[in-house]
Amino acid sequence: MTGGRGSRPAGTDRSQFWRGAVLGLCIGVTLALVLGMVAFVATRPTAPLAAAGTPTPTQQAGGPVQASIDITAEHLGNLKVAIEAQVSAPGSYDPITKGQVVAYTDMVAMPMMHRQGPIVMAEVAGRPGVYQGQANVDMVGEYNVTVEVKQPMAAKADRRIDVQSVSPQ
Repeated sequence: MTGGRGSRPAGTDRSQFWRGAVLGLCIGVTLALVLGMVAFVATRPTAPLAAAGTPTPTQQAGGPVQASIDITAEHLGNLKVAIEAQVSAPGSYDPITKGQVVAYTDMVAMPMMHRQGPIVMAEVAGRPGVYQGQANVDMVGEYNVTVEVKQPMAAKADRRIDVQSVSPQ
């Protein structure tokens, strides 16, 4: 009968196919791993990792150049938080004066439930580019303090503060 399944030619082994497939897969994965390692070693990170407790300014992709903001937040007691922000121009670090600066506080454990703001921050006399404000938080806990410069150069930065008692620590 010639119409049915044909018989395999002598010497053909299906295990050779699977050996070749596994070998090809192993070579492909190895090459991908080597290329990934070379790319990881050869490229530089675009921004240094922020250390814990330092402000992390955010920048809009493709947007205008943003101001640099250094935030200091301190628990004063009676659930009051003092917020100080030093605002400077990018690159030159010249202080930005007469800016429109506001702050927001938001409890980390319950986002948007205890959000306060905008808290208008006033420029400190005799200290150009330094803005201060105070916020009363609702309860003890960890809070995210966001400072936003609206004029003359838009920017935003965040800092966390831990309010763990009614009296200052």
